[in-house]
Amino acid sequence: MTITKPLHAVAAAVFAFAVLAGPLRAADLPNPAETVVLTIGGAVKYANRGAPDHFAASFLKTQEYDYTKAAVFDVPMLEGLGMVKATIKAAPWPRAVTLEGPRLVDVLMAAGWVGTKITMVALDGFAVEVSAADIAAREWIVGIKADGTYLPIGGRGPVWIAYQVPGGQGTEEDEARWPWAVYYIAAE
Repeated sequence: MTITKPLHAVAAAVFAFAVLAGPLRAADLPNPAETVVLTIGGAVKYANRGAPDHFAASFLKTQEYDYTKAAVFDVPMLEGLGMVKATIKAAPWPRAVTLEGPRLVDVLMAAGWVGTKITMVALDGFAVEVSAADIAAREWIVGIKADGTYLPIGGRGPVWIAYQVPGGQGTEEDEARWPWAVYYIAAE
């Protein structure tokens, strides 16, 4: 896995995707066939879900997140975006962990993200804000597997978002930017 990518390369990739794919419609982002593991709400063009039912979406209501449209993904949809691996480790961990999943930029492109930043939100409300420039500067991964096993709820799932660091050892700052148990991305 490439560790960094210049901003102009990501911009070129997004432009090429838009030109080659042509105009997409909501119908081009299928409805999930299985349980939704990730919702991207807000500044997305390719929504497959409308505004949330706040009675059913109690985490969103409690954590004060809302959207009028969203792109929702199940595991097969995420796998269909292509899988990469990234090995991450932070100082206090007993061992490294190899995450597997699609690149964050590919997930955001599938949703038609048109914003300048995202906030990745975990089930417990922990949130990490990341700018478009930071997304472009690193190879972020939307991990759905750790060491070959799907991430469970109650473990670090449904999704663990991270990036591989040069030298293989992340700092405390890196670890604080690798949220696990992510279920929602607020796209702005």
